Amino acid sequence: MIIRRSSQGYRIRIHRNTTPGATRVKTYPDGTKETLTYPSSYDYFVDVDGLIKKKTNSFKVAEEFYVSECAKKYDNGHGRLIIGTHNLVNGVATTQEEYPTDSNTKNEIKDFYDKRGIVYNNSETKDELLSRISINNEAGKTKHIKL
Repeated sequence: MIIRRSSQGYRIRIHRNTTPGATRVKTYPDGTKETLTYPSSYDYFVDVDGLIKKKTNSFKVAEEFYVSECAKKYDNGHGRLIIGTHNLVNGVATTQEEYPTDSNTKNEIKDFYDKRGIVYNNSETKDELLSRISINNEAGKTKHIKL
C-alpha cells in the first residue's frame, strides 16, 4: 500500500508492506507495465524509480530516507509529514499554499491534479477544475479536495 508519493511527480514512494513477498503488476492505459515485488519481511519500504532502496520496520526511518531521496531530485520538498501543516492528497503531502486558486492557469491546475492522481476530464473548464477545491471557513479557510 502506498503511504506517500513525491509531490513533484517523481517515482519515489513509501509503501506499507501489507502483503510480504507479493508481486504487483500495474498496467497503464498506454500498455506499459510496472512490476514491484514486496519484500518478504519489514513493515515499510521505499521504492525509487521502481527499485526498492530501503527496507525498515520504522516509519520514521522510511520517511527520512524518502525525504533524502526526494532532495536528490528537487530542492523544494516538504520534508517529514507534519500533522496540521500538510494534507495527504492521494499520498502526496500538500500544503495550503499549494492548492490552486483563480490566479493559476488551467495547465497548472491540471498539473496539480496529475501529480496527486486526481481524475478529471480534459474538456473541463478552469472553473470546473477549481470547483473540486472546497474551502472550510470554520477551520480558518482551509482548503480540501472534493473527491
